[in-house]
Amino acid sequence: MTAPQTSRRPVWLSVMSAAMLVYAGMGLVDALSLLRHPQAATAAAIEDVARATGQIDAARRLAGISRAVVAAHPIAVRLEAGAAAVVALLTLFAVAAIFSRDPRARRATLGAGWAGIVQQLGTLPFAVAMARRAAEDGAPVLQHVLAQNGKEMPGMAQADVAAALRAAVMMMPVLRAGMGIAWSLALLIFFGGRRGRAVFGPDS
Repeated sequence: MTAPQTSRRPVWLSVMSAAMLVYAGMGLVDALSLLRHPQAATAAAIEDVARATGQIDAARRLAGISRAVVAAHPIAVRLEAGAAAVVALLTLFAVAAIFSRDPRARRATLGAGWAGIVQQLGTLPFAVAMARRAAEDGAPVLQHVLAQNGKEMPGMAQADVAAALRAAVMMMPVLRAGMGIAWSLALLIFFGGRRGRAVFGPDS
C-alpha cells in the first residue's frame, strides 16, 4: 500500500472530518431515539410547528396523527432508523480512521458516502408513504394553525391552500433525502478525487 504523499493535514481534511463527526453524531443520536421512541418524522415536524405557535390542541392532534402513521408503518420506521444508525456508525469509523491517520481512512470514508446514498434512496419510498399519510391527515390541522396565527394566503381558496400544504408536507422527505445525498456526494468528491489521493495515496 502506498504511503500518503503529505504528512501535514490540510485544512479541507480538518474541516470535513469535523463536519463528519458532528453530522454522524447527531444522526446516530436521532436514529437511536427513533428506535426507542418511533415517530413519523414528517408528522413530528408539523407537530413542532403547532407547538412553536402555542397551538397545544392542534399539536396534540398532530401527535395522534404521528402515532397513527407509526402504527400503520412500524417496519418502515424502524428500517429507516436502523439504516441511518448504520451509516452514522460507518461515518464515525471513518472519522476515527482519519484522526488516527489509518491508511483505511479514505476507503472507509468512500464506503460511508456510498452507504449514505444507498440509505437515502432505499428509505425514501417508505418516507414518502408516511409523509403522504401525514399530509392527508395533518395538512388540515396545519392549515388551521396558520389561520389562527394570521398566516393565511390571500387570494387563494381554502381548497387550494390545503392542496399547497399537502404538497409541502409531501416534499419534506424528498428534501431531507436530497440533503443527505448532497452530503454523501461531498464526501465522495473530496475523498475520492485528487485531494483525497494526494493525502492518503492513490492506492488507499
